[in-house]
Amino acid sequence: MKKLTINAFLTGVLALSSCSSDDSKDASSSECKTCEIFSVTQEYCNNQDGTVTITTNGQEEIEDLDGATFAQFISGIELLGTCD
Repeated sequence: MKKLTINAFLTGVLALSSCSSDDSKDASSSECKTCEIFSVTQEYCNNQDGTVTITTNGQEEIEDLDGATFAQFISGIELLGTCD
């Protein structure tokens, strides 16, 4: 249930994020980010194809970014926790 709530919140954040057609692809977008949300550590890796791989406790899940950039996705995550 907690995962569904987090995913629903992130979808809302991403839906309200502004998109720009001139977004540049920088080297940091290929990096993985480790974040802690509600005392749970997760790793987010940009797949460079509009998806992100989320790893939690060794379990991988691929999520669609729905048109958002990886940076926008991470900004949404940082509303709930901290990322390095």
